[in-house]
Amino acid sequence: MAATFEWSESNGVGEDITDGISNINFGSADIVNLVPSAYPIVGGGASFEKYIRCKFTGVWTEISNMKFWKSLGSYVAGESIKLGIVDYAQPSSTPNADSNVDETEPGWVVNSGEGNPTIEYGATGVSGYTQYMRLQLQTTGSTPAGAVHQKTFTFQYDEV
Repeated sequence: MAATFEWSESNGVGEDITDGISNINFGSADIVNLVPSAYPIVGGGASFEKYIRCKFTGVWTEISNMKFWKSLGSYVAGESIKLGIVDYAQPSSTPNADSNVDETEPGWVVNSGEGNPTIEYGATGVSGYTQYMRLQLQTTGSTPAGAVHQKTFTFQYDEV
């Protein structure tokens, strides 16, 4: 039997965790499964940070070599997406100083949150999360009004 993977997002002051999210849309509110047209980002500003991580359930011995990058979708003028591998903090719309998300493999290496490069010894009914990946869409005054291009993020891992 293999591990089961799903995206998880945390929001709010007290870390309200939602597993099985349907999107990682950016906007002007700290909410899960956000609809961007309802929460637009003001030009020259930034989205609220998205604290996402991957959740594994099922049976496995080791999940390792976890990598994350933006694999598809172009940027509009003045747009960037920042990524930091961090501990959870209340999301903010203040532009952070994280690095741009990689656009090619190997991408960012994501650990288990325990300081180890793997999530080990899964068993039925036992879950494991990766570290948080803090994402934020940032714009400049040159970013055109309206929707930006859709992007695809890739998360890759090895399972034993």
